Amino acid sequence: MGKMQENDNATLAAINRAWESTSRIVLGGGVCPLQELEAYLSRYAEPCRIEKSALSGKPVTVFGNYPKGTRFILDEEMGDYTKMAANAKLDINSIKDIDSAVWALSEVRLYAGNIVLGNSGFVTQSTRVVDSTNVFRSSDVIYSKNVAYTQIGKYSESIFGCVSAGKGTKFSIACAEMYETSRHFECYYVYTSSDIHYSANIENCQECLFCFNLRGKRRCVGNLELPKEKYDELKAKLLSEARELLRKKHSVPSIYDIIAGK
Repeated sequence: MGKMQENDNATLAAINRAWESTSRIVLGGGVCPLQELEAYLSRYAEPCRIEKSALSGKPVTVFGNYPKGTRFILDEEMGDYTKMAANAKLDINSIKDIDSAVWALSEVRLYAGNIVLGNSGFVTQSTRVVDSTNVFRSSDVIYSKNVAYTQIGKYSESIFGCVSAGKGTKFSIACAEMYETSRHFECYYVYTSSDIHYSANIENCQECLFCFNLRGKRRCVGNLELPKEKYDELKAKLLSEARELLRKKHSVPSIYDIIAGK
């Protein structure tokens, strides 16, 4: 059963509360309002844009690189579209080959956006959302809550600027490919781990900074295990610098740039 998108202000208020809480949990303190970081938090996902429905002119949220000239409709307009498509008749004389047939069908080829299904609520500028709450500028979100600027989030909570957040992902900022993880920032491919920052290809680890290809380790910086006091000192310094950059420049270096050596 579909559900129409609800009041934008209520969604944004809930999302901003979750963002403030998540930034304190992950970064050790607040930074700035979520919307000021839109460009930064959107850089890993497919581009999001607002189009106009070809049937009603209402705004439609879509994600991806659609070809120029692609037309869209709201999910709630599927009934009207089905009737229109059923009544459309092709001119048999204009169909000479495959290309001409494809061109003729383009008049009735429309893509649906703003798809919100199941027991979902407070969903704004998002599509392909199922049984989720407090979702903003995201797509393919299933059984999750407090999600913004994210593409693919399943059974997750409080994830911002993420791609492919799997089951059990919680309190994540600007990460990709995660499963059963919590409290991580600028990471790629992190499984069953917690408190991971600026790291990639990590499994079964806790408390890691600038680590790569680790398994079953704890309190590591650059893959080197450290005493708790030293690790906590370096972590506090890194998070302080990250918060300052987000406040002043609304961005930080990317984990992908670090991996690529840029």
